[in-house]
Amino acid sequence: LVWAGTTVSAALTAAIAIFPRPCITVDDCSRMHEVAWNALSRYVVCSLLTALVLEIAALRLTWKSARPLVGMVRGIEHTFVPPLLLCVSFFVLILENMFIGALWLVHAAAPGVGNVSGRPVYSAIYAEWLINVPILLVLAGTCALGRPLSDVSRPLVVTNLYIILAWSAYFMEPVVARWSAILLAFLMYGWASVDMAQWVLKFREATRRDVPARNLRCALSVGLIVIFFVYGLVYLAAHLGMISSHMELSSYIIMNVGVKLVILLAFVGIRSSQFYDLLVCLLVNKCTPFERQIAVANDFGDVEHASSLPLLQ
Repeated sequence: LVWAGTTVSAALTAAIAIFPRPCITVDDCSRMHEVAWNALSRYVVCSLLTALVLEIAALRLTWKSARPLVGMVRGIEHTFVPPLLLCVSFFVLILENMFIGALWLVHAAAPGVGNVSGRPVYSAIYAEWLINVPILLVLAGTCALGRPLSDVSRPLVVTNLYIILAWSAYFMEPVVARWSAILLAFLMYGWASVDMAQWVLKFREATRRDVPARNLRCALSVGLIVIFFVYGLVYLAAHLGMISSHMELSSYIIMNVGVKLVILLAFVGIRSSQFYDLLVCLLVNKCTPFERQIAVANDFGDVEHASSLPLLQ
């Protein structure tokens, strides 16, 4: 709970200290918001609702099937943590896209940001990051690589702090202070990325080559480092006025959804590899007498039953 307390304290301090202007009170911001906001978020909500329902159904059916094995197979209950966290992540993302265009969640940046007098800042996106990014880090670090929470906590806290700092930089009028905050945020990103790279190195040193989905597990952390850098490039381009508010908003929405879907697919692969490895292990360790089988087919070619013959016949 340390990261949660730190995040809430830092976010409240930044909001009280900066007290950003509502977008509706700035004419330029209102005009750009009308152009930037589109129906993309509505389509995203529909697709995410479908993904959330499917993931919940798959989680329930898998848990129902594996429930008799709980207590017999050590650690099998831990395999249900990633899909549960992904369900929470999808739910938060749905809420974000439902309220992303709400005027009380859109603020006007300081004059000069993006070479305009009041660029709209969609604070709902940053609020979603403060919840979902820690979930992604736990999925990549603890669930995929098996790192203890003590190893994950520092990059998690640092990441949330630089997200808050990046949001705050939009509302700093002094140019020196604004770009100093942006520079500090990128340095903190580098610090957190080094810790995440250490997860991968420690995992590869401590595990054998035949660990299920070994390379895929490592790719999750490396992929998050890369995509967080792409987020930073979009953020930097917005501050420099290289992209419009519409392009910035669309990029964030697409990347937010894309990252969660890729993580979902990755854990589908990891779970499949884990269950395959478990099945092979159970079959290898099960003592069964060998019997020669003869398949008997009906007139349509379908196998009806197999007759057993002694081994020496």
